Amino acid sequence: MAELPKRLAGLSPERRRLLDRLLARTEEPTPRLAHAEASNTHALAATTPHKEECTRFYDEINERLDASVFGPFSLFLNFGYVPDGSPTASVVELPEHCLNKNSLRLVVEVIGDCDLKGRRVLDIGCGRGGAVSAIEQFFEPKSVCGVDLSPAAIAFCRATHRRDGMSFCVGDAERLSFDDESFDVVINIESSQTYPDIQAFYRQVFRVLAPGGHFLYTDAMSVERFAECGVSLQGTGFLLEHDRDITSNVLRSCDEIAGYRMQAYGTTPRDDGMEDFLGTPGSHFYQAMKTGAWTYRIQAWKKGTAGTPAGSAGVSGGK
Repeated sequence: MAELPKRLAGLSPERRRLLDRLLARTEEPTPRLAHAEASNTHALAATTPHKEECTRFYDEINERLDASVFGPFSLFLNFGYVPDGSPTASVVELPEHCLNKNSLRLVVEVIGDCDLKGRRVLDIGCGRGGAVSAIEQFFEPKSVCGVDLSPAAIAFCRATHRRDGMSFCVGDAERLSFDDESFDVVINIESSQTYPDIQAFYRQVFRVLAPGGHFLYTDAMSVERFAECGVSLQGTGFLLEHDRDITSNVLRSCDEIAGYRMQAYGTTPRDDGMEDFLGTPGSHFYQAMKTGAWTYRIQAWKKGTAGTPAGSAGVSGGK
């Protein structure tokens, strides 16, 4: 927790206000949770003031969507990705016309050429299940599980995504209740910057991955913070396979869809800081990316095997 002041300085105003409220309270110990409890929506309910505040925040986000006519079709919370002429990584050719295309593009870019066929996949911070659904549709995994802190999000996922091999549970990214080496691939999309203890999250990802497993990761952070996270991931035992700056692609997506999302959330300009949350052009968050203070990156990490030195690959500071 000693790094929190620096991390808070790099957050957008809306997300900083959220964490300010979290950090103003005294953390209480959370009991260890059995693996069997993972399927119980209430068993993994937040037990600390920090987690309770996060849960309320994202429950409210989901409830806003559920109350709108857009709710059934709003499967993603990410900012999305729009090609800009630079090389793309996805091996999936999306249909010309599909719902949530920008957000779906981001998912397939994060996965890139990683082979998920027959693999056990975990999506941490799954939100409304869009990435889980896309993985099942395009990549033929053996199984795919979505975990999110928000019971409202998981309730939506369970009601909306009902296919064999898919499952959803309430869970804490910093205290995953899965057995060691339970998954071959872990995905985390645009979620980690709000975690109070991001290093605990990285340790949990490393623990639940099988040897040689892949961690497919994307988020927006300050340039300095991303560099620190790279050092932390290497120290945990991960090996960097690739690192890609997609800030311009995300800004293009925000230009296209942020206005529509304001309508979906039932908000008006300057309402509740939602402009920052949605990446609306002109918002503090948007401008931080536009000026280069923040960077939006896609990274692929691999769990090192015995005898493989951690940190044998460097973390790029640019494209």
